[in-house]
Amino acid sequence: MNPSTRTFTFMLLFSGSALCQNTFFYKEPQLFSTAPDESASVNTIARFGPVGMAIELHQPAFTMKIGDIEAGSPAAATGALKKGQIIESVNGEILKDIDPRIQLGRIIEKTEATDGVIQLMVMDDAKAAAKEVIVNIPVLGAYSKTWPLNCPKSEKIVRNFADYLAKPDSNKGFAESGMLFLLSTGDEKDLPPVREWVRGLAKKPASRYAWHIGYAGIPLCEYYLRTGDAEALPVIQKWVASAAKGEYLDGWAGRGDVTHLNYGNGHLNYGNGHLNAGGTGVVTFLLLAKQCGVEVDESLLHRTLVHLFRYAGRGNNPYGDDRPETSFVDNGKNGLLAFAMAAAAALTPEGEKSIYAQARDMMAMSSFYTTTFMLHGHTGGGIGEIWRSAAMALMHEKRPLQYREFMDNRKWHYDLSRRFDGSCGILGGARYDDLEWGNLFPWAYTFPRKTLRVTGAPPSKFSKTYQLPKRPWGTAADDVFVSLEPVADKHGKRQDISGETLAKTATTSWSRSHPFPRESSACGTRNENFRHLMTRFFARPSLSFRCCAPIGRPCRTPTTQTSTPRQENSATMASSSPIRRSWAVGRPSTSWTPLMNSSPTRRAMPTVAPSEPSHC
Repeated sequence: MNPSTRTFTFMLLFSGSALCQNTFFYKEPQLFSTAPDESASVNTIARFGPVGMAIELHQPAFTMKIGDIEAGSPAAATGALKKGQIIESVNGEILKDIDPRIQLGRIIEKTEATDGVIQLMVMDDAKAAAKEVIVNIPVLGAYSKTWPLNCPKSEKIVRNFADYLAKPDSNKGFAESGMLFLLSTGDEKDLPPVREWVRGLAKKPASRYAWHIGYAGIPLCEYYLRTGDAEALPVIQKWVASAAKGEYLDGWAGRGDVTHLNYGNGHLNYGNGHLNAGGTGVVTFLLLAKQCGVEVDESLLHRTLVHLFRYAGRGNNPYGDDRPETSFVDNGKNGLLAFAMAAAAALTPEGEKSIYAQARDMMAMSSFYTTTFMLHGHTGGGIGEIWRSAAMALMHEKRPLQYREFMDNRKWHYDLSRRFDGSCGILGGARYDDLEWGNLFPWAYTFPRKTLRVTGAPPSKFSKTYQLPKRPWGTAADDVFVSLEPVADKHGKRQDISGETLAKTATTSWSRSHPFPRESSACGTRNENFRHLMTRFFARPSLSFRCCAPIGRPCRTPTTQTSTPRQENSATMASSSPIRRSWAVGRPSTSWTPLMNSSPTRRAMPTVAPSEPSHC
């Protein structure tokens, strides 16, 4: 079983069963799959937001104890808190019924909106009397209904973080891509640190590391497009040349160089294959560099763009040069792909009317549909949350209800991730819960401002256009893959999905609400409503749901009722799942283009006639 299938299988089984179990602490199924496990001996909430301490959850669920205390934090300033103390209550509340992270996040939100007082009732041990300890945190005000836009509290959070980044000794984020945050505030007073950074890059050789080229190259280009600073152009050109040297077979390896064999320290090193988590950002950089007017090899630009474009709408941006993946976890690669497509739309004259704008929106909306599986990832889920939040910001005007649902239901996570000094981590993000990666998380507050070309800012007087192919890969029949509209039914009607909410539509919520029928009654008429439901979901734009429908649908899948390329493709992908019962695939169309892992000269995969439809 390949890794993509294993992940998808686990997610489907987990969402449909584990989250539905009756529990003692939780009174209802939780929205997020990473809610603390009430049966675990210890769960750790590594950061109680700007309070500056961790809270450990012990048995019986959930007994709170103080964990590590951050030096210089408000918690440390009390002088009365120490690791291991039992917390009886926080502002008069005990943990009850819901995800403890959400409850604690709401306490921070309420406190910052009122008096800034966190009252902890703590005990040195289980037999000691509780004593009051007061922790004071800054008052920021309440979130507005439109936060992070038109919101005084959000503006204070943004200003605190911008001031932190402006300090000479601050952590500027991975590859110093915190510079992108300073550009995204739209405030002129945040430009001097970026200017100094660009001057520093001019004195250094260009990075050969794909991750750095992408993460640092994007703010480098955005700086020029904002300011027209001529000193940035030679730096951009130097980085383009470095990117070109590292490209092979239309992508980049994890470390940037062309893959190779070498022998070192007595061990065989097989080099590095494609790694789209690094390479996708490089393509975004090249597209922005072209907009800056520097020389970018056209073959390089087109080949690498095609390599990524063909994944849009067909599943998750995969690990490397492979077929799209089918799961609710993408380690941030879908969000990265959304920004690559945003850069393409910003470059080509058709702009918002281009196929690239559609591809951008399709990949950005995967943030909404997969959000309940937050903080999952084989290297740690934090990187996924950076790009999931950033990409969802691209949809705040086009899908306002879904954007609001996304942000309001994750408010607790942003608040608990913030640190007392204005910087940020990513709560629960494993190796990414540090300053290097956490300092990219606040993009969620500023990207909706549309101050960058990749987030929707209009062209500046320094922007150049370049005619990209109207359709870089595939045929007209493939355009449906990047459409956010549901497929029409046999009467020509389309479902109205404008009112989708996380509680009813996103991943775990959907699986709980629509469990698969038992095998023994799968073909009975009593399941006609289920079949109808599967047919409706099979028409949805989200590939994850389209793949769920054939797997969960006994007897015939909805593909026997339609022949749209998007649905045929989903059924074909879902058919490889080991948890399918029985499935049927409509005859593939010869007008749309399947995918294979290949270089541009081997992109098309021959159409193979499927097996006959199976029945119960």
